[in-house]
Amino acid sequence: MEPIPALSIRQPWAELILSGRKTVELRRWSTDYRGPLWIHAGIHSAPELERHFGYSELFHGGYLGKVVLEAIVPMDPERWDLWRDSHLDAAEYQEGFFAFILADHLRFDHPIAGRGNLKLFYPTEDLQRTLETSAFAPNNARSVAVL
Repeated sequence: MEPIPALSIRQPWAELILSGRKTVELRRWSTDYRGPLWIHAGIHSAPELERHFGYSELFHGGYLGKVVLEAIVPMDPERWDLWRDSHLDAAEYQEGFFAFILADHLRFDHPIAGRGNLKLFYPTEDLQRTLETSAFAPNNARSVAVL
């Protein structure tokens, strides 16, 4: 089994990605990696944003599911506005962001507690096995998000 990297994302963004409402994640860094990613909900949240998007009591501090990182595109003012419904950031354009284009979201039946990290990181081998088992659980239904 080839290890899959993870990306830690603050709530409610992680939930919005796995619900298919957010298909572009904004980051100030890029990577050459393309392929599957585990989505980790960080321990920190933005309660005012959670309420804004209609959430309460979201899970923090563990893995929620899996997506596919299809592309990374540098953001410019035109793309920022054009893709606002995909990245869901209400702020004005800020220079230096990259759009991580995400698709094929898969939510686990149950979150899996675990530590996150900065940038892309690889969960331990044991945790990778647990995540793979959850990804292929019979109750997990695939849905495809499009940009």
